[in-house]
Amino acid sequence: MQKEMKEEAERLKTLFTFKQHEIETSTRKSPWSARSKKAPMAPPATPVPVPLQMQRWNQSGAVAGPSRVTQESPNRPRFGEIVNNERTRKPGVETRNLPSGFQLSASPTKSRLTGFRKGRGKATDSNQRGPLQVQDGGPPPASLPFGGTQTNSFQTARDDDSGAIPQEDVFMADSNADINFHSQEDVEMTDGAQDPHIHTTVDEEFEEVEPHRWIVDLHRLVLMHMEPTCRMTTFHALLGVALPIGPKSDAYTSACSRILDVLANVPAQGHQAWELAAQAICGALTEMADMLAASNHITSLAALFSQLTQITYTLPAPHPYLLVDNVTDPEEDGVPRILAVICSIIQDHVSKLECQDTEKSELGLLAKESLALLEALCWNTPSDLENRLAFVPRCPSVLTILLDSSRPMWFLFQSTRMLSRFSTRPVLFQPLLSFPDTEEQSQDYTRLPHVERMCSLLTDSSRTGDEADGIKRHILTFFAMLSEAHPTAHTIIIESQSVIPSIIVYLYGLSAPVWQGDEAMESDPQAASRVIQRMNQTTFLLHHLMFKAEAPLRLRERLECAPRHYNGLVHLFVVTMGRLSFADVPEWVQEEDKQDLERVAGLAKDLLELLMDAPEMDAIWATYQEGPDEEMEDDEEVEARRLAANVI
Repeated sequence: MQKEMKEEAERLKTLFTFKQHEIETSTRKSPWSARSKKAPMAPPATPVPVPLQMQRWNQSGAVAGPSRVTQESPNRPRFGEIVNNERTRKPGVETRNLPSGFQLSASPTKSRLTGFRKGRGKATDSNQRGPLQVQDGGPPPASLPFGGTQTNSFQTARDDDSGAIPQEDVFMADSNADINFHSQEDVEMTDGAQDPHIHTTVDEEFEEVEPHRWIVDLHRLVLMHMEPTCRMTTFHALLGVALPIGPKSDAYTSACSRILDVLANVPAQGHQAWELAAQAICGALTEMADMLAASNHITSLAALFSQLTQITYTLPAPHPYLLVDNVTDPEEDGVPRILAVICSIIQDHVSKLECQDTEKSELGLLAKESLALLEALCWNTPSDLENRLAFVPRCPSVLTILLDSSRPMWFLFQSTRMLSRFSTRPVLFQPLLSFPDTEEQSQDYTRLPHVERMCSLLTDSSRTGDEADGIKRHILTFFAMLSEAHPTAHTIIIESQSVIPSIIVYLYGLSAPVWQGDEAMESDPQAASRVIQRMNQTTFLLHHLMFKAEAPLRLRERLECAPRHYNGLVHLFVVTMGRLSFADVPEWVQEEDKQDLERVAGLAKDLLELLMDAPEMDAIWATYQEGPDEEMEDDEEVEARRLAANVI
């Protein structure tokens, strides 16, 4: 007990001495200009940061202490200039019980740097870590963690060059050693690695992010959406639609009123109520679309479809509110009402679209927005709602209307892209490769009407340009995705009378300009790269379709029995695969494209071996070899050799 009282008295004495010295130095400090220019006899003090508690402790008193914003320098330490020999060094300081983190050394400053740099194997700069936070309340801490020590190169050099201990450092070390509080809340002197709680406290500080207010986005989409061809907002235009007086007009007015009721109430916490608002608005807009379609308001219906498309892409999960069952029509029970409206639009209006119609025409705008909404509904549909999309391909004449070659190029581009999106849903493979439900005709799956139209578009060489290339790319994607969806789908595709022949014709049309010399392609390396890329992708698809078949594919019989409009199919196949397998790549082709063609040569050879025997393969290989003997041969000999190989 006496020992504790003695230690407490010693602590208070030291604390009083430290504060008295600080008051004296702050009151006796002379201006900088009046100070002596003579160099100090001893090295300057190593700056020690003042903890937050000590700052508040000093500020609570009546005596003004040193300012924290004072710039630290070698001749002006943070605690003011300490006069030498004001406090003599206590004897036997080396034998005192120093706080944790201090080690005896010839230079206290150097030992502090050493202890600071140990840590966890790396040094932590004070500018990166910043000052450590100390909890308010309680007495001032006994010492500071070295993570907050600020040093500079000038001070370190002075400390390393000086072998004696600066008296300012001794004073600070003695004062810190004397201040020994017996409290569990004290901050101990550590090197930053012995107290992980300090680091976790700093690292765990983060700003809480508020939930996104989807209700605000929903209000903005309803009130501010504007179709590019209109001069007013979509909802304003929908409110101004005049329908004939009757039940449909009353239902349309009621739907508008429900939307206005939702828009009039913006909850304070929008992240909790946006689902109910989305359900009400989507249901009302779907009902309005049905009324507009029945009344032939094409322009307003196109704008409403555009608005629904934006809502579908913006909100997280609007599909449960759009793909709901049609409860108003008992005959269409289980059919989403919005899909029924779109299919009726395709049957009644899109079927009248002609080749000269543009996207900006009244009918073209409705067709474009209908396809865009179908594509949006298929884009991120939940798995439990995928089967509801099957109504579109099962609806009579919808697929044949979408793939009619008399439609404009821009429309075929969007319709094939929409069908390629549908093919990514494995659940839809059966309706996409079947006849519509109500068509009364022979169920010959080798001649599906919409598949035949796709194959016709794939082999149409009269369509050129980026849109035509996109149409053919979408068709190939459609076949590739369905072949992976189910073994039955793969069988239907390869047993089709037109799929394999159309792919071969398309591949021949891609390879011919590369080896026959096309000036436009040679002068445009980017166009040549795109053609070579499509040629490689088509070869991969053809190899996949033929070699994944469960039963052996009789390729020669399939090619010889192809429909009449695929004349000379054996010749086209042998020439195309022979070029890809054995012909030298033209010199004008870029190096990367040459490597792509070399990688696909093995696949082309495998396909060629399905049709040709070993002697015929040797003859085809010899045809594409250029040597001194071959150059002297007559054209008749080359022709005879090709005839012997059944090339022609």
